Amino acid sequence: MNLLFPMPVRWSVSDITFTLDDDQTDDPIATLVVRAPDATLLVMAEFNVNRPRRTMKLTGTHIHGATANTVGFANLKTIALAVLEGMDLDEIVIEGGIRTTGAGPGRIPRPFRFTRPVLPDPGA
Repeated sequence: MNLLFPMPVRWSVSDITFTLDDDQTDDPIATLVVRAPDATLLVMAEFNVNRPRRTMKLTGTHIHGATANTVGFANLKTIALAVLEGMDLDEIVIEGGIRTTGAGPGRIPRPFRFTRPVLPDPGA
């Protein structure tokens, strides 16, 4: 066990709430406030929702409020699933903004794609 970076507690979809905060940014950028049991994240991006295709793309994304070691990738996937279910979408693609600090300043991180799990039809 690493005492410097303990494993984050795993959240469930029911632990996550999210709201849009129009006061933080100006159009076309929006701020999504994500609340979890031990973290509040601000997700700032240009949100493009395609309702007929049930997809959403976030462009120029910046996340503030917690480090990767305190949230963990599994919890980021749980947040994405909560948003997918809450907005009735099938896919979210997140394209990061240019990094100003941290790992590789000046570069754009690779995109992340999250999809809603396909569950078997109980009537089939």
